Amino acid sequence: MKRKIKGTALLTIAGMLALSACSSNNAGNGSLQAPEGQPSGGASQADLMAKYEQPVDITAWRYTESSYKYENGDTIEDNIYTKAYLNDLGIKLKYNWTVPIEQFEQKMNVSIASGDLPDVMWLTNKQLTDLTDNDMLYDLTDLFEKHASPVAKEILQQDKKAFDTAKIGGRLMAIPKTASAVDGLQILHVRTDWLKKLNLPEPKTMQDVVNIAKAFVTQDPDGNNKADTIGIGFTKSFLTDNHFGAAGFFAGFHAYPQKWVKDASGKLVYGSVQPETKKGLQLLQEMYKEGLIDQEFGVKDRAKVTESVVGGKLGMFYGGMSSPGAVIQDNVTNDPNAEWKAFSIVSADEVKAAPMGKVPVQLYYAVSKKSKHPEAIIKMLNFSMQGFAPGAGADTGFGFSPSGIPVYLYNFIGPEPAMKNLNAHRNLLKALKANDPAGLTSEEKSYYDKIVDYRSGNRANWGQDRIFGTPSSFDVIDQYVKDDNYLLDSFYGGSTPTMVEKMASLKQMEEVAFTKIIMGQSLDTFDKFVDDWKKLGGQQITKEVNEWAAKQ
Repeated sequence: MKRKIKGTALLTIAGMLALSACSSNNAGNGSLQAPEGQPSGGASQADLMAKYEQPVDITAWRYTESSYKYENGDTIEDNIYTKAYLNDLGIKLKYNWTVPIEQFEQKMNVSIASGDLPDVMWLTNKQLTDLTDNDMLYDLTDLFEKHASPVAKEILQQDKKAFDTAKIGGRLMAIPKTASAVDGLQILHVRTDWLKKLNLPEPKTMQDVVNIAKAFVTQDPDGNNKADTIGIGFTKSFLTDNHFGAAGFFAGFHAYPQKWVKDASGKLVYGSVQPETKKGLQLLQEMYKEGLIDQEFGVKDRAKVTESVVGGKLGMFYGGMSSPGAVIQDNVTNDPNAEWKAFSIVSADEVKAAPMGKVPVQLYYAVSKKSKHPEAIIKMLNFSMQGFAPGAGADTGFGFSPSGIPVYLYNFIGPEPAMKNLNAHRNLLKALKANDPAGLTSEEKSYYDKIVDYRSGNRANWGQDRIFGTPSSFDVIDQYVKDDNYLLDSFYGGSTPTMVEKMASLKQMEEVAFTKIIMGQSLDTFDKFVDDWKKLGGQQITKEVNEWAAKQ
């Protein structure tokens, strides 16, 4: 008998899973104990990755999103990917269920609790840990090592920390759906035509940021003889907004609100309740008092603050790599004199500021220990990774349909390179310098064409150059990476039980307290917030987070 079932999602399994756990060595799974992960049916290692001679059924579950579009009779169950799995691999992919992403975790927990596991599962980190604890998943270590293609291994291990989140006890219990951590790192965007007009230096310190904000408010950078410009832009969601957020500002104080960081003892602590965050709030309060921050930021959403950028009233904000296209482009299109540049975030002291991203694993692909064909996941992985192989070149239809429908969303096994966009930037710089796009992928070639178009005089494509060309967002991100000067949130598990119950209200309390402090309420409010946070669930959440960390 296996040990007692763990995890809240599994508590209701009771007798059914106890019985299933007892039978893990019966005939239904015994053939999977063959050396080197050989599947049932007697296939040799030499042909393990070949197309099945007779099609096999592989069951699964997944979520869908509102961005999914279909044409020509396609559905999530029947499309270019499911047909390719059948035609090229001999795999009939059958979904036991699909639900909108908002319902996914609840539906998954219900299925797990009922013992209804498919062959291949999309899991959160918490479900991965719970199912591994209860010996219900197939160990993929040997299959991956022996049969994953070289390009699949290279893509998945571009970010070793992200890849290793799928390991438990040193064994690979799933394939992580990797993405990019560096794409989300914070960048400081500044109107450099205003800097030039006001004879200001580019920002290198936090004091420079304060001085620039003051000059943008008091020295009429737009030249209309009115006091109507804003020093630095934030939205009411400044703790979470990636385009007008304060994460990059707080990082200048080595503070990381709403992220989990290690303290001196190695324990995980919540960044919002650390003294460094209080220091950041103190400067924001001083800047607000001086009128350097929009006095109405507490009620403005992203659309409203974007209007200030487009209308030429805001010239500095912390944003992301896509901000030149998503936020700034309309300002540059409307104003032929407008020019912006991306800068690394700056520090308030002599220690370099390091931005923080999240571990770039959206979910995990795991295999039931009862599956008759555990190797199928590696076949689908290798198939999906072909497009990233050197010389893969043009889109074969698995990215976008001829009419532009994003069919790549239908992919069932779809890790992405951690450095895809950064590598695109590097490749584009070489191609632009050589005036030769021959070695670019189809995606990179589309960026190349827009950058060339901008450099030929079309400011409508300015944003593309300032994302992927130079000077650009990825110039900044490339420097972060070369200097190894970025951090990742130390907690990447699913919501703990107390998080599910209380984290939303705790975050709301945090946002209200921080907003009031910035707008002038006593800094003692921070200390009261910390005490309340701990009493109202934060202390228990911290305990649960550290229990999770111990398992990793």
